[in-house]
Amino acid sequence: MDYYQIRRISNSDLTAFKHKLLGIPQKLPAKAISFGIALHTLLLEPEKLEVLPAGVDGQLLKRLGETVLADKQCRWYLRYSRKEQVELFEDARTGLPCKARLDVIYRRSTVLDFKTTSARTHEEFAAKCLQYDYDRQAAFYLDAIGGKRFIFVGIQKVKPYGLFHLEATARPGFVEYGRKKYQALLRKWKEVNGESA
Repeated sequence: MDYYQIRRISNSDLTAFKHKLLGIPQKLPAKAISFGIALHTLLLEPEKLEVLPAGVDGQLLKRLGETVLADKQCRWYLRYSRKEQVELFEDARTGLPCKARLDVIYRRSTVLDFKTTSARTHEEFAAKCLQYDYDRQAAFYLDAIGGKRFIFVGIQKVKPYGLFHLEATARPGFVEYGRKKYQALLRKWKEVNGESA
């Protein structure tokens, strides 16, 4: 079954729900989303990237893919881990049915997640991780598998096209704060929608 057809709550659903609660119109930049999907496919399921989506810069895509594969840590995890792993679970506090699709998972303990970014420095990337609720994503995914370690790999889509490794679980309070965020949203979801996904 297609991941998007599984009637469970995902981290993306929580983002949409949060925006609805706050009355924030959800504008999804189609070009950036298409590029991100293409890069994920190139890194995680290259056999599925037969035709580039319209508007995707193939030269930039190739360059960023090579940057990731040139990194020893990324190359190792991509070689020895499961990719695009779907996890179905029930939230322990609310009992709500949830789902997650993890980029890279190693021994049900370590998770890698790739993010394209326009950040120029590691500090700027860390700030964007909080701005975009990546702390919530890290907590949600770790709790889905009972994981211990979460690493974001920020891939610069601007010069110098480098990588930022941000180990979420090594940052004091990062995952814990993200957990509070997703649990608060799930409680509100249950209040508004009942037990359904």
